[in-house]
Amino acid sequence: METLTAYQAKYYAHELQRSYANDHVGKLAGLLFDAQVEPKPHQIDAALFALQTPFLPGVILADEVGLGKTIEAGIVITQYWAERKRNILIVTPSSLRQQWKQELYEKFLIPASILDPKSKDALLAPGHGRQSEVLICSYEFAQRHEQSLLRGWDLVVADEAHRLRNHWTGKGKTAEAVSHIVGGAHKTVLLTATPLQNKLEELYGLVSVFDPSYFYSLDAFRERYVKGLDLGNGDDLAERVASVAKRTLRRDADKYIHFTKRMPLTVEFTPSPDERRLYDLVNDYLQRDELFAFTGSQRHLSALIIRKRLGSSTYAVASTLERIAARLEGEIRDGVVRDNNGRRWTVDFEGDDLTDEEQEEVEETEATQRSFGPRAGSDGAIPPEVIEAMRDEVAELREYAALARSIKVNEKAAKLSDAIDRGFERLRELGAPEKAIIFTDSTKTQEYIAQALKDAGKGDGVVLFNGSNDSPEQSAIYRDWLEANKDGDLITGILAADRRKALVDYFRNRGTIMIATEAAAEGINLQFCSMLVNYDLPWNPQRVEQRIGRVHRFGQKYDVVVANFSNKGNVAEQRILELLTNKFKLFSSVFGASDEVLGAIEDGLDFEKRISDILNSSRTDAQIDKAFKDLDEQYAEVISTEMANAKAKVFDNLDPHVQDRLKAYDAQSGEVLNKFERLLLGVTRYGLSGFATFEGDGRTFVLHSSPLAAAPTGRYYFKSQPLENAHQYRYASPLAQHVVRAAKARDTPPRELTFSLSSSERVTSAVKALEGASGELTINIVTYTMKARDEDVSESYLLAGAITDVGGWLDDEYAADILDLACVQIGDNDVAIDTSRFAPHLEARQSELEKEVQGRNSRYYDQQEELIYRNQQDRKAEHEGKIRDYRAKEKEARKAARLANDPMEQLRLKKEARRWEQKAEEADEDFRDHRRKLRDEADKYLDLIEQSLKGTQSIEHLFTIRWRIIA
Repeated sequence: METLTAYQAKYYAHELQRSYANDHVGKLAGLLFDAQVEPKPHQIDAALFALQTPFLPGVILADEVGLGKTIEAGIVITQYWAERKRNILIVTPSSLRQQWKQELYEKFLIPASILDPKSKDALLAPGHGRQSEVLICSYEFAQRHEQSLLRGWDLVVADEAHRLRNHWTGKGKTAEAVSHIVGGAHKTVLLTATPLQNKLEELYGLVSVFDPSYFYSLDAFRERYVKGLDLGNGDDLAERVASVAKRTLRRDADKYIHFTKRMPLTVEFTPSPDERRLYDLVNDYLQRDELFAFTGSQRHLSALIIRKRLGSSTYAVASTLERIAARLEGEIRDGVVRDNNGRRWTVDFEGDDLTDEEQEEVEETEATQRSFGPRAGSDGAIPPEVIEAMRDEVAELREYAALARSIKVNEKAAKLSDAIDRGFERLRELGAPEKAIIFTDSTKTQEYIAQALKDAGKGDGVVLFNGSNDSPEQSAIYRDWLEANKDGDLITGILAADRRKALVDYFRNRGTIMIATEAAAEGINLQFCSMLVNYDLPWNPQRVEQRIGRVHRFGQKYDVVVANFSNKGNVAEQRILELLTNKFKLFSSVFGASDEVLGAIEDGLDFEKRISDILNSSRTDAQIDKAFKDLDEQYAEVISTEMANAKAKVFDNLDPHVQDRLKAYDAQSGEVLNKFERLLLGVTRYGLSGFATFEGDGRTFVLHSSPLAAAPTGRYYFKSQPLENAHQYRYASPLAQHVVRAAKARDTPPRELTFSLSSSERVTSAVKALEGASGELTINIVTYTMKARDEDVSESYLLAGAITDVGGWLDDEYAADILDLACVQIGDNDVAIDTSRFAPHLEARQSELEKEVQGRNSRYYDQQEELIYRNQQDRKAEHEGKIRDYRAKEKEARKAARLANDPMEQLRLKKEARRWEQKAEEADEDFRDHRRKLRDEADKYLDLIEQSLKGTQSIEHLFTIRWRIIA
């Protein structure tokens, strides 16, 4: 590839950095070039929608499940980050915190930290460099620590935001807390596939989280859209929703995404008599009215965790029971009885084995609870009969643990080898790689499964993945990975993240089976694996969906086998599997759980507690059956037909032009990125010519010495040509920014440049026709600086053109084509050029551009005018509803007066009627005044918007040259 001149490099650098219109993919070119993800057209569409609504304090991205809303939010976050608006908060279910952190770093190279009770003081301290990382917290954290989060965020993203829908009731504490937190944010983005569930008011609730005045008031909303339920105003509501919400349906995106299916595989097993006996003993123990091992606030969660360990393996439950017995024995020794605020119970469980939700519940409980002390008595001593009873409980727990330890073979594990064989057989039929991930709740079970597979001759290629990832085998894999990647970008220096990456890479390249605890369900992508085994089935549908989502996601080429175990000796476990299979449809179809049903579960841990309650209170199989039937029925008609129609009308037909736009973005993004890479390549080769050796077409190079301290030497690659053990050359990196800055600052005096057609790689047919011609060429950059709210919506364009020596005008496209040619000679002396000859042509082009920009900007004005108009309609509807109410009461009082026999009662009722009439008249007068004031305010406000959108224009001259084109 030919090397550029200073003139071409300067031109390219300005083209790379110019500001595109807010609805053009070019606005995102730099960040899309850097991202480790290829966004689909609907994701670009959604991200631009969120970025081009400056007058709205928030938007809802409501794509159907499976379309990658996190990528859309990631693009928005990256754009804010690039603009140095870095006060960013993500609020998400606790089980997704780690996933968000990982995906932001891996896909967009943006660092993040998780806020929890331990880290919050340091991360939120006034002196902390908050601008250096995105902060992530759970909904529970947001509710409990609302005060700490009240600050001026640039951007707040709320994931799984359907849990805020009940904001309209005034009773949702979490929704209220989040609403207060986003009150100080410049922009809020809510992500939810289920913006509507059972009532139209939920839509009001969701929007009012970030914009309480959008629908003016709940009364106005009900008056206009809910009363009558015929949705006569549905079209108006659909238009209003379309201004704040973006929803892509799978049918719109299926052209760009290949969706694979899920293939369920159920493996039955019957527990041995000893396993059954163990279950009955522990179950009876947990159902007792009073236990010394746990108290009120902890008992619920402890019982839930013990039951899950019991379903996992005898090894897992033995370890847990032994820990509880040891802790209880210690309390007897210390002369302590647990009161309702006991706090040391977390020693009962392996920390790595708790799910994020459980861990958070534990941390928050511990943060708010007092310690415990001796049972109050006359002398502060524990009565002997209590000590005796406590000892009995310790002995029982040890007895159960001993029974568990004596069971060396678990029947479920005995069937695992068979499950993998059956699954791999299906994968062979599909042509998919024979790889499986096995999920378990417990590290003890994980070790047992690994041994069982080894004993069954399946030990080769087994890799373990858990919270610590520090066993000798895992450490050896990590050391090999460090050695293999020592010169590249993959190593972050963050030990936990690098160990995770090393294990995933090993599984991808050399492994066959990964046995993972819940830690792997958060934030790792395994679309190269097509079989998943739920060795322990979570009770929480959201968590099951999250696990399956590790393999059944973007980039998965094959149908996915999902294997579950059915315990023939346990009615409760069978019912849980039936519920998840039939009601939630988690294991079959193309998308698994439906939006509606998953959206109905506000909190996964609460759902698990419901199941735990059933198991704690049901003594017989018949009771278990009945309780599960009741739970089943609750989700039978999760969404009414009426609401389904409303949702389809208001949400699922948002934009008739969506297909056309997606098609345009599909073409545009490839074009923009190809051009962006070509320009950056040219500027880089020019800027690093003394520092680097370029290989092949220049997309890989070795930086021998660095022009700045922040850029390491070594091998680099452009995104289009990935290279192991090398640094990815990123547009946002200090090296690329230095190269672009330097190119823009080059001296470009008016000289004659000779371009050769035969030496050039890119020659358009229009330029070919200029062979032998010569003339003059000028390049300027015109910038239109505008503000919408306090957001910069500026646009800049290259104002360029050329004149041939015979007087022909060549527009900016010709000028670009000429500058794409190889320059073979630059004159030694400056030349005189009459720039006034360009003026009429450039002025005509400038006024064209001005019209385009103002046309685009008028939509912001229209948008705001529309908001004000609709707000007035809301107020009018609320007012008319009030008057109608007063008139109805007046009518009622008059009717009652006519029917009254007693003259005094008649008089009282007539006075009451008169009072209601008066109220209606006063309300009418008030509203007339109010409307006048509103009109004046709106006019004033719109004038201000018009002023700011007109903005200012500035022109920067880059260079003018003489040119000659030779063969």
